[in-house]
Amino acid sequence: MVNKKGGKKHKKGKKSSQFETKQLRFKEDGQEYAQIIKMKGNCRFDVKCFDGKERMAVMCGSMRKRQFVNLRQVVLVSLRDFQDSVCDIIDSYDDNQVRDLKELKEIPDFIKLEEENMFSEDLGDDLVFTNAMPEDDDSSDNESSDDVNHDFLKTDDGIDIDDI
Repeated sequence: MVNKKGGKKHKKGKKSSQFETKQLRFKEDGQEYAQIIKMKGNCRFDVKCFDGKERMAVMCGSMRKRQFVNLRQVVLVSLRDFQDSVCDIIDSYDDNQVRDLKELKEIPDFIKLEEENMFSEDLGDDLVFTNAMPEDDDSSDNESSDDVNHDFLKTDDGIDIDDI
């Protein structure tokens, strides 16, 4: 087939039509699951490991500029033998993979995937909204509203708006 677009790398940007999911990676000895709680910059993060400790995590070199991680995302970290407070991020999981790990009892059930914000709170069960209109005595309201309307329509000059 003749190349009509030019350059020898013209097919480089072509995407395959198949959606490939990567294989679920389980933890081994010296590894632990963790959730990112703070992003520090320069590929460093504060993570809450599922063994109960908070550590500083550094993204490994093979993941830098190739794979992105976000706040509250679950990752697999490799623990260091010589530094207990520092670990290395070696893999990240998307939401579907985290659900699979929960079903297999690899990670605890109390882990929340969604981001917490002040607008996502429940208002409680004490508020009830209905479409029914309140039934009040309409005759007393009309008299007071008529008085207000007449005072509002008249101006200081003595000109009535209805006369205009």
